[in-house]
Amino acid sequence: MTQQQLELAVPESAEELVSAAIELADIYSAAAVYDIADSGQRDGLKQILCGRRRDVLKLARWEHTPATVLALLAGLDDDAVRLRVEKNPATQSQTLAEIFNSQDSQELIGLIAQHGHTAADVLLTIVEQSSVANIIRAVTKNPNASAEVLSVVEARFGNKFDAELASHANTPASILHKLYGRGNHFVQAAVAAHAHCPQDILEQAVRHEDVVVVRHAAGNQILASRLLAYLAAHPDYSVRRAIAGQQRLSNSLVKELAQDSSDYVRRAVAARQNQSAEIIELLIHDADRWVRQWVALSPKLTSQQLHILAADEDKEVRRAVARNTKTPEELLKQLSRDKEVWVRAAVGNQSNTAPEVLACLAEEKEIDILAAVAHNPSARQTTLESMVRSPVADVRRGVVTNKSAKRETLLPLLEDPFYLNRLLLVQNPALHKEDKWSLHEDPDPAVRFTLFSWFSRQYQQ
Repeated sequence: MTQQQLELAVPESAEELVSAAIELADIYSAAAVYDIADSGQRDGLKQILCGRRRDVLKLARWEHTPATVLALLAGLDDDAVRLRVEKNPATQSQTLAEIFNSQDSQELIGLIAQHGHTAADVLLTIVEQSSVANIIRAVTKNPNASAEVLSVVEARFGNKFDAELASHANTPASILHKLYGRGNHFVQAAVAAHAHCPQDILEQAVRHEDVVVVRHAAGNQILASRLLAYLAAHPDYSVRRAIAGQQRLSNSLVKELAQDSSDYVRRAVAARQNQSAEIIELLIHDADRWVRQWVALSPKLTSQQLHILAADEDKEVRRAVARNTKTPEELLKQLSRDKEVWVRAAVGNQSNTAPEVLACLAEEKEIDILAAVAHNPSARQTTLESMVRSPVADVRRGVVTNKSAKRETLLPLLEDPFYLNRLLLVQNPALHKEDKWSLHEDPDPAVRFTLFSWFSRQYQQ
C-alpha cells in the first residue's frame, strides 16, 4: 500500500479525516472539516481555502459554506469577499456584527440590515444612527428586529414606515394602537390581523366600512369568541370564509357555514381539522368538487364514505381518497386501476398499498407513478432492484430516498450519473461508511462537501 493510499483510506478519526481533506487539496472538502480541525491542521486548511482569490469568492458566495469558514473569509482584506459574505444566508450574527463594526459602507450596512442572522442589538444601532430610508425599511422587515428596535423606528420617523411596522410580528400593542388610528385601510387591515392586536382595536375593525379590514380581523385567531357568530353572518363571503378558518367555532356555527351559499366558505369548512361526523356527511355530498376533495382527506371518514368518494366523477376527489392514510387496502387496489395517472400515482405513494399492487404499478410507463412506487417503503426489494436500473433520475432517486431500501439495492447507485442521487446516498443509514467513502473524489463539489460533512458529524459526536 502506498503512502497516498494509506492517507486516503476510510478515516477512523477526526484527525485522519482532516488529513485526507488536506491531501486532496479540495476547497469543498476542506470547508467541510474546518470545524473539527485542530489548530495545527487549520493552518493547512487555510492555505487551501484562501490560497486563490477565485476560490475565496466561490466560498464566500456559496450558500452551504460553514459559518466558521465564512468568518475566516470575512477577516480577509478584500471588500468583494466581504460583500459576498454579507449576502450569504449562512453568515452568523457574530460575523455580521464584526463586519458592521469595521465598515461604514452604506451598501454593506444595508445588507446587514436585511440579513436573517443579524442580531437585534446591531439592528438597534443601525436605526439609531442611520436615516437612509432603504436601510431603515430593511430593518423593519427583518424578523430579528425587537420591539425596542421597532419602537425607535416609530419614534424617529413617525408614520414613514407604518406599513412595515403593522406587519412585523414583534410590533408591540402600544404602537399598533397608533398605527390603526392614523393609518390607511391597508395599514389598519394589517393591524387587525396582527397577533398582538388589542381587543379594543378588533372591536372597531369588525365593524369597519372597508371589508378588507373586516376580513383581516375575522381571520385573527385572538378574536373574541363573542364576535365569531356576528361575523359568521356577515354579508360578504370573504369574511365568512375567514371565520370558517377560526379554530374556536362552535359546532352549530360550523354546521351553519358548511351549508353556506358560497363555495369558498364551504371549502374553508372542509379544510378544517377534526370535523364531526355530521359535518362530514354534509360535505361528502357537496356540489362543489373542491369541497369533496378537501373532505376526502379527512382521517375521520368511514369506509363507506371513502368508497362513495372513490367513485366520484372528479379525478382530484378520487386522488384525495388515494392519499388518505385511512383508505383501506382493498380500495387502494381498486384505485390503482383508475383511468387517471395522478390517481394511480397517489396509490403508488400510499404506504397502505399492498406490495403486489405496487409491483403491478412498477410495470407502468408513467414517470410520476414509477417515482412514487420507488419511494414507497412498502415496495418489495425485488421491485426496488428493478427500478435502480431505470433511465429516469427521478425514479432512481425514489429508491435512494426509500427508507426500506437495503444496502445491496443501493450500492449500484453510488455510481449514479445524476449528482443529486449520489449526494443523497451520503445520508442513507443503510450504507456503510466504507461505501460512502468511495465518493471522496466525486466529480461534483456538492457531493464531496456533503460526504466530508457527514464524516465530520460522526467524529463530533
